Amino acid sequence: MIKVFKNITMSVCLSLIATTGVLAQVTDLASLQAQLQQSPIIRGDFTQSRTLAMFEQPLVSEGSFLLEKQHGLLWQQHTPFPVNLVLTQDKLRQTFANQPAQVINAKENPMAFYFSKIFLSVFHGDTEQLQSQFDLQFSPQNEHWQLVLTPKEAPLNAVFKSIVLQGNQNIDSLVLEEVRGDTTEITFTNQTHQPENLTDAEQAQFQF
Repeated sequence: MIKVFKNITMSVCLSLIATTGVLAQVTDLASLQAQLQQSPIIRGDFTQSRTLAMFEQPLVSEGSFLLEKQHGLLWQQHTPFPVNLVLTQDKLRQTFANQPAQVINAKENPMAFYFSKIFLSVFHGDTEQLQSQFDLQFSPQNEHWQLVLTPKEAPLNAVFKSIVLQGNQNIDSLVLEEVRGDTTEITFTNQTHQPENLTDAEQAQFQF
């Protein structure tokens, strides 16, 4: 369960990409929320660097993602080994290399899907939901902005010390600092909202 939970948590966090907008409009939490709610779809690439206390060198992975509000998240890790993950509101399918797909649902693992919904609320710009779970600190930084989320109570504060988002017109980086000392840093590149609709192949990924 812990492994599945972490995969869901990281994947959803990796998908927390804001929509394009005018930088001057992002001056506070309300204007950031408005920007996050503009576009129903985004595609891009990611690089994840995970620093674990038990390893001297960080674990680095790269891949691409697609997030569509109605369907969910398509997360495709390309290196160091292929992983295909599809997350909807109530189901998760995960495939490692050529192994058979693993599918779980919200009924089987409610805690994992609790965390996934929390992080999806970040993408949707649902500040009311976030403020019930986190202390939010927004700060403009020259041409960029930063949003720090500090969990208020369990189970979030038993896992995360803080979640930090930084961006310009989009979220450019995300850092998850865990209570036990591990840190995950994700950077996002080549972000686009085109095409505006899912392709047939992308739609097929969500059919399971």
